[in-house]
Amino acid sequence: MKGIESIVGAYLALILITGAVLGLFIWSKHSILYLKEDISTASTRFQYILYPPILTLRYVNESVLLLTIYPRIPVYVREIILRDLGGNLLHYKYLDILVNNSYSVEIPIINTPFHILLVSNDGVIYYYNPRDDPGLATAPDYLRSKGYIDSELIEYLSSSNSNSTYNSELIPILSYGYKLHVGNINMDIYNQPGFKEFLYLVGPIDCSRVRFDAYGGPYWDMVCNCNMSSRFHWLTYGLYGKYTTNPYPPRPIIGENFYFVQNSSLLIIGTDLTWTYNYFQVYRLLKYTGNTPIQFNVTIKVRGYYYLGSTQYPLTLDFIPVVYIYDATTSPLTPVSLGRGSSDTFKPWLKRIPLESSYISTNSLSFWSKTYTVTISPHEVGITSAVILVGLELLKVSSMTGYIEIYIQT
Repeated sequence: MKGIESIVGAYLALILITGAVLGLFIWSKHSILYLKEDISTASTRFQYILYPPILTLRYVNESVLLLTIYPRIPVYVREIILRDLGGNLLHYKYLDILVNNSYSVEIPIINTPFHILLVSNDGVIYYYNPRDDPGLATAPDYLRSKGYIDSELIEYLSSSNSNSTYNSELIPILSYGYKLHVGNINMDIYNQPGFKEFLYLVGPIDCSRVRFDAYGGPYWDMVCNCNMSSRFHWLTYGLYGKYTTNPYPPRPIIGENFYFVQNSSLLIIGTDLTWTYNYFQVYRLLKYTGNTPIQFNVTIKVRGYYYLGSTQYPLTLDFIPVVYIYDATTSPLTPVSLGRGSSDTFKPWLKRIPLESSYISTNSLSFWSKTYTVTISPHEVGITSAVILVGLELLKVSSMTGYIEIYIQT
């Protein structure tokens, strides 16, 4: 009987242990799921806070204003609220729409000073601020600094002064030539579902910067997708001419094995970089000044290759053509990536414009080539002077060391 009791006891203990392990497994699965959901929600809210939409007002008639929303990234607008300066509700409009491009909505004119609040689906609240309205760029400072709408501001909007414009211009900054950054991406992570879309369509978020800024803080759950370094970025300082017939050129003082410009226009990234790094950003710089939209064309060509003996073979490259808009005070050496914190080395871009809806992959000794038409509008960025970056963000998928040639012409 004691033997039977021992067997039964052991059996019951096994059931209890199995149940406990199963419960722990289910709990951990749910915890991981909740953690992923929290990180996803935090990431979305962070992007909405980092990229607030541009809000601009236009006078329609004595009873209506037109509020136009220019999103930097697509934003889901739940509602628009008007409150007086004491916080009392004056007007409410439920929208429940996803704004991808510009969207306009009528706002009633109220004969008391009021605020306009835009509420996103994630609970992020944006306030209309006259100082951030590109249509009021030339308005008197006492009007722009109010932070609310009143009869004086409405009178100004109704006048012809608010519609004054001046010619816009876009000038290539040729003295800087090409702007080059290098970094790394873990290929195991790169091949995970959804990562490529995150990298190419959302933009580069530097893991080193995120971890540095998060040290001792609550930001470890912030997503990142590349490892950059403020040390490894260069400007070619003009399109100087360098050429060689040697597929493995010797490393001169200027460092041709890092990069060099051939025939005054073609940037060649050398083996010293492709040996160590697999992620590259190459841009040309332009300066925009004005308050009217301006269009320009940009031609981009790219190819990669390596040598076995004297025979040339193609490198596989994934990339996306892209345009960035920064404020005019941004240094040309500023790394193009995001990270939290107080470092002046990293600055959030005002707008990022992928020129393709998905990344492109090429594996050919011939150049991949395409010409794009780009439109820059002050209403999209909220400023009348900006630095424009036009170029490629590219990953060398092949493990071979070789050369990457990029041509960007505006």
